[in-house]
Amino acid sequence: MKPLLFLLHRLTAPVPFPVAEPLALLLLLIPLAGLVRGPRGFLSRLSRTALTLLLALAVLWGPALAVPADALPAPDAEALAWLCGNLIHALEASDPDFSFPADALDAAPAASGLPGCRVKTARCPAWLALTHAWGAFIPLTGEAIIDPAEPAPLVPFTAVHELMHLSGIADEGAANVAAWECCMDFGGSFADSARLWALRYAMGRLRAADPAAWGEMRAKMEGALLRAFLDCGAEAEPPRPRFSVVTGDYAALSGYLAGD
Repeated sequence: MKPLLFLLHRLTAPVPFPVAEPLALLLLLIPLAGLVRGPRGFLSRLSRTALTLLLALAVLWGPALAVPADALPAPDAEALAWLCGNLIHALEASDPDFSFPADALDAAPAASGLPGCRVKTARCPAWLALTHAWGAFIPLTGEAIIDPAEPAPLVPFTAVHELMHLSGIADEGAANVAAWECCMDFGGSFADSARLWALRYAMGRLRAADPAAWGEMRAKMEGALLRAFLDCGAEAEPPRPRFSVVTGDYAALSGYLAGD
């Protein structure tokens, strides 16, 4: 599976836009073209296109989906408050600078341990908004794609997260854990972006578990950190990505860090 994904990635990487977007349009047009032969032609082309797509996904992504993610504990309110406090302290001490998301995309392959790879921005990001996601990995083209409207502080970690999928990790929680380790090793804005994402997940869980403790942690944030936290929409629980029931729990990173 992985050699095929990397081959597709190498073939599509030189194209300046995500190949997956016109490919999706083509896959929609093929069945519609069958309408010239009436309903039976449409249904015939639709079934053949769907079967081809499913077979390709089974080969390219099925093995990754079959690998179970490590079970991570669900942290209680006390552990979440401890985690939030440590993340807030680390972010304030580092005085993060997230001014250059374009540079972050260029550096993401090196941070991921995948030099020579590429992260692209969506040209038609509406499809990402429909899935409630800031990024996506497309097995059919081997492309890692992020939303160009994503807040700059979130870009480095998101880019590395999508490249973790290219390396063969399907589960979203496991991809977050792998991306955390890569970003912390790389340091700089990548480490701060990872901390900010982890803080978003932990604060969301803490708010549900203990609103009073959430308020205490919220009061500890100030200055640039508070502005970044608010600008990233982290004041409220972010929408749950539509396919996370199948692909895993992004917030499992909280359990990994609290247990660590």
